Amino acid sequence: MQTSDTDIISSSLEQTQQLEYVQDHLEQRQNFLYVLFILLAFALTSIWIMQNSVNAYFQQTYHKDSPFAVLDQFQIWHMGGEIGDYLYRENGQYDERVNQINSHMIDRFNQDYAYTPEYKAAEAKRLKEEQIKLALLEKQKAKQAFDQRFMLTGQDQVFFAGDSMMQGVAPHVQKVLEEQGIQTVNLSKQSTGLTYPKLFDWPKTIRDTLNSNPRIKVMIVFLGPNDPWDMFNATTKHWLTFKSPEWEAEYRARIDSILNEARKHHVSVMWLTPPNMHKDQLNEQMIYLNQIIQSEVKKAQEFVIDSRPIIGGKNNHFTETLNTENGNVKVRSADGIHFTVEGQKIIAHNILQYLHLTN
Repeated sequence: MQTSDTDIISSSLEQTQQLEYVQDHLEQRQNFLYVLFILLAFALTSIWIMQNSVNAYFQQTYHKDSPFAVLDQFQIWHMGGEIGDYLYRENGQYDERVNQINSHMIDRFNQDYAYTPEYKAAEAKRLKEEQIKLALLEKQKAKQAFDQRFMLTGQDQVFFAGDSMMQGVAPHVQKVLEEQGIQTVNLSKQSTGLTYPKLFDWPKTIRDTLNSNPRIKVMIVFLGPNDPWDMFNATTKHWLTFKSPEWEAEYRARIDSILNEARKHHVSVMWLTPPNMHKDQLNEQMIYLNQIIQSEVKKAQEFVIDSRPIIGGKNNHFTETLNTENGNVKVRSADGIHFTVEGQKIIAHNILQYLHLTN
């Protein structure tokens, strides 16, 4: 039986189709294997480069070394980690540079093209108003914090320490406080200061008083007028000349010892500085002491009351009278040092302005 031409052609076509199918299948398999190889190579390369992150994640999650830890013995494995760290750093720096460039370009565009003169003026006004509001808010916060330091209740006491200046001023303050139920401790003593502790040791007296009176919340100090003298340094056993660097260092240390003691007992300090004096030499000495006292007290973040402008002193000059709403009032005594009763009351009134009484 002979095969027809049609059968031969049909058989040939069928073989051709089968061959094409096989070739397509082989090509698809090759493509799959190629893609699989690429993915595996990429995955392995990623693990090689990101090994430090992988190790850290594995340790944090499973609390043991990652399976890749066994490869740490090979230098080429370490090289991948170093490459990863380098790329991470460079990427961060690149992002930062790009952000800087973008920010600069945006600012330049806004400044030169987007913002009209009217917009700039309005924005400047808005910023200024915000700055004023913030400044007022900070001022209010500071005042509240300050008021809290000198807020007194019936459980608190006020301690007065000073020389004859304080002996004149303190009773006027005490009278008002005690009428409001605030107890006071007044140890002011004439002819005392910080230069002669053998005569009267104020740092020790203040320390002992604060230790024995835990209810003291505010300490008011008025010292300095008796201090413009050479003083003896008990440590070096030498006399220190007034205004010398050694004298100033020791005097500052004695002020600091008082302030530190107050801080240790959580006591707020109000320190009055010496007034101007009638005699020029003594006045110059008071100006010098004033600067030291203000410097140390402010450095300790305590409160200073400069007595000079309160009683009319201007430009470091002594004035005997003060012009008030009731006329010209004599505020300094004949010796050119102390206050008159009216002067004492004016100083006392100023102190009471900062003391706040609550029920």
